Amino acid sequence: MLSQMLNRVTVSSPATIANFGPGFDSFGLCLDSPRDTITIRRSSGKGRSVKILGKHRLPTDPERNTASYAAIRLAEMCGCGEIGFAMTLRKGMKPGSGIGSSAASSAGGALAMATMLGLRSKEMVLEAAAMGEELVAGSRHFDNVSAAIYGGFTIVSDLSTRTIIQVRPPVFQVIVAVPDIAINTRRARELLPEMVAMKDAVSNVGWASGMLHAMMKRNPRMIGQYLDDKLAIPHRRKLIPGYDEVRKRAIDAGAYGVSIGGSGPAVFAISQGNANKIRRAMVDAFREAAGLRSESFVTVPGTGAKIVSVC
Repeated sequence: MLSQMLNRVTVSSPATIANFGPGFDSFGLCLDSPRDTITIRRSSGKGRSVKILGKHRLPTDPERNTASYAAIRLAEMCGCGEIGFAMTLRKGMKPGSGIGSSAASSAGGALAMATMLGLRSKEMVLEAAAMGEELVAGSRHFDNVSAAIYGGFTIVSDLSTRTIIQVRPPVFQVIVAVPDIAINTRRARELLPEMVAMKDAVSNVGWASGMLHAMMKRNPRMIGQYLDDKLAIPHRRKLIPGYDEVRKRAIDAGAYGVSIGGSGPAVFAISQGNANKIRRAMVDAFREAAGLRSESFVTVPGTGAKIVSVC
């Protein structure tokens, strides 16, 4: 089987927004940018190595880096657990930012290994990528990795069967501001109560249903109206200094809706126009309300992880 393998694969894997409003652990939106670039080269022996490029520091131990970890798990799933490789990862997003940094690496690593082995099963890539998420989050989450692998707007509709619904979203602008703080995903999950009030659960069911309707209708303004949540945001907003002011100023600047990216601290807004005005308003609000500098960018919904080159 080894003789049939590719020697080198490069994959581009995107940032994502998990939860996307009311869809806690279920909804995900793929972003066109930023992206991780992952190259995996087959080695003649069993040795494995990871090299990190860019300004972000990440583990280089293959069993501790999410990209290589997902790649190893995928190789094991198809009986190639002893394969050696050298991986290079260029990070395009800050770890712990709330825009799916670990998911981008996990999805990219799993896809790169699958491509090198000649496999075309998105289901196997999805499972291995979720294992990479488990490495940093403590449990397997599919909302980020589903969006990164399938692209567009995704719904984890049945976790037990790994059923993913993919919806092609309309074109709209996604404005993201990431304040200069980091939020640990495990800590953010620990803040959430195990039990929720019936009225809050009902609210989220209604909003989530409205969100799917808005996506199917391809109506960005309506999508923004359903970017609300009673399960996670009331607890996680406390971890993001200035969140309420950032949200208010983004809406005042013309945003259709505002929410938290994943566990935070990223705050995102959606619009069709006024993107730079909204971005500046969010950055200014973080600085003036909380004394925080923030990175910011404007992007659009994306199409998922892709193979850049093979040989």
